[in-house]
Amino acid sequence: MSLQTNLQGRLRNTSLPRSHGLMPVFEAVVNSIHSIEEKGNADNGKIVLRINRATQGGLDLDTKALPPIIGFTITDNGCGFDQANFKSFETLDSDHKIDKGCRGVGRLMWLKVFDLVEIESYFFDADGELKKRTFRFDDKLGVNGEQVETATDQQTGTSIKLIGFDENFRKQVPTKGESIANQLLEHVLWYFVRQGSAPKILVEDAGEVFDLDHLLEEHMHASAFLETIKIRDYSFDLTHIKFRASVNKKHQLALCAANRLVKEESIQGKLPGLYGKISDSSGEFTYTCYVSSEYLNEHVRSERTSFDIAEDVEDMLNEVSFKDIRDAVLERTKAYLQDVLAENVSAGRKRVDDFINNHAPRYRPIANYVSEELLIVDPEKSDKDLELHLHAQWYEVERQLVSEGHDIMQPQSEEHVEEYKERLSEYLRKA
Repeated sequence: MSLQTNLQGRLRNTSLPRSHGLMPVFEAVVNSIHSIEEKGNADNGKIVLRINRATQGGLDLDTKALPPIIGFTITDNGCGFDQANFKSFETLDSDHKIDKGCRGVGRLMWLKVFDLVEIESYFFDADGELKKRTFRFDDKLGVNGEQVETATDQQTGTSIKLIGFDENFRKQVPTKGESIANQLLEHVLWYFVRQGSAPKILVEDAGEVFDLDHLLEEHMHASAFLETIKIRDYSFDLTHIKFRASVNKKHQLALCAANRLVKEESIQGKLPGLYGKISDSSGEFTYTCYVSSEYLNEHVRSERTSFDIAEDVEDMLNEVSFKDIRDAVLERTKAYLQDVLAENVSAGRKRVDDFINNHAPRYRPIANYVSEELLIVDPEKSDKDLELHLHAQWYEVERQLVSEGHDIMQPQSEEHVEEYKERLSEYLRKA
């Protein structure tokens, strides 16, 4: 039985949040990495992401403002669109590169964000002859205008031009080339850290060139630390990274699938001592843990912007929830950063003690009735925020007293007199 695919209908049913306008561009770069790997020249591989902007002439723009981005061109020296790769491109949901985590829908993302894709590719055919293939891809005609001809003095490789950047997506992405290069680095960080090698990747923007190798060197505070843990019955690989404090990041958990960044979540303040500024003997840094697993690969949504994973699940189900992942990672984060966190915990507790002793002694009586973790704060917290925090703890202790006072008025039927006296004495002491 033959099934027809309505490309425009399929695009309508494909979800891509407006904040993910660069995802199709980054996926094109990942495709180039795969093409270079397939050719077997990772050491000599090179990828250039060129940012195409509107020409300044004829536009009523502030001369200091960057011209708007109208598209991107991705060029690589990989194996090119040979017959197998071209056939796969024509087939939605292709499993041609399923071993690399590809879902066969990445090119749909191109047409969610761009009007037209033009492709020029050099490849060796079955007879070992170098050929050039050109074609276009749009939402009306799909793959169209294919031409194949004999090439002259060219190495294999591909140029993909993404044309007509949808304004709804364009308004949500960074305007500066360096910011785009930094986001691309995060998206493909796996290849630099986990794989141990990556092709040379450059981002070009109006004469400026950003080398991802150099950006990584500038961003990294120390070498990455790798480990594998078990969550329920599944293995998860953790990559602990310290970024230099100059990088505008928060402490976060980064979930990856098929070697790409998919979901980020702030963990700032989720552990005692994990605040805005943390430092070791080499200086200040921000922390990110990249998490990858076959479980995440299997549960990532086709557009790779989220996962089909519940926030929490019942223990009887052998499923891993976001809570399971978060709790397990934070436990390892606590161990990895134990010396750093210990110093911050000590400084945070001292900040509370000094504030109570010198500015707000009225909060001293509640210290024995508040959990230790709630008496550890960011040492940089302002007096105003610290007082609001302590006032919230004061209110909670008062709420407990009201509840316990009602219980005191109702002695339990099987409670011994001495037990009741002890409970009453503890309540009065607290009150």
